Amino acid sequence: MPIRTIPIGDDLVQKLGPAIEAALEYERATGGKRKLGITGEVGELLCCHRLGLELALDPRSEGFDAVDKEGLRVQIKTRRSESTGLSRDRGRTGRFSQHEFDYALLVLLDHDYQLREVWRAAYEVLRPLIEGQKRRSPSLSSFKRVGRQIYPVIVEPQGELFGQELPR
Repeated sequence: MPIRTIPIGDDLVQKLGPAIEAALEYERATGGKRKLGITGEVGELLCCHRLGLELALDPRSEGFDAVDKEGLRVQIKTRRSESTGLSRDRGRTGRFSQHEFDYALLVLLDHDYQLREVWRAAYEVLRPLIEGQKRRSPSLSSFKRVGRQIYPVIVEPQGELFGQELPR
């Protein structure tokens, strides 16, 4: 059975603006005590748009959130900073289901829901970390330890590229 997906274009990303503004206003109005819970959806959309992935049409698809140009199944986990700047490596990813996927992306958003970093790790290297956790949610630092930063791509002064290139 083919995987039903939706491409993420500029028009759909622009529609996030009012939702993000509403979420930030709500958070301010509640003194930061309550959140609308849109972080995962925002992270998935921004990541798919930036990397050229297609979002799975069914948000409850088994084990993956998106599909890349090669047809690989991609699990996306998003963390948003609670304060200005990027969140530290403390904390955990969201819970991984027991379903397999081809690779996972860790999306890091700043406090204003702006895409700041994306890390990629293959299922084979993540599997021991996932299964080693009672709640199947590895720490951010362990994900980064076995993964590679793919956005933004880091170029050293000598011209060497660090991290993997963006999926084509």
